[in-house]
Amino acid sequence: YVDPQGNATGYDDVFTRIEKYRAHFENVGLGADYVKRFMR
Repeated sequence: YVDPQGNATGYDDVFTRIEKYRAHFENVGLGADYVKRFMR
């Protein structure tokens, strides 16, 4: 992600997305480990 001046403000990769999904599944009551169902 970049701001209007082209400076980096953040990024997403597989690891940041896994952490986001882990937090989401925990918040909705499925448990943080639920994300493991989608990984090999």
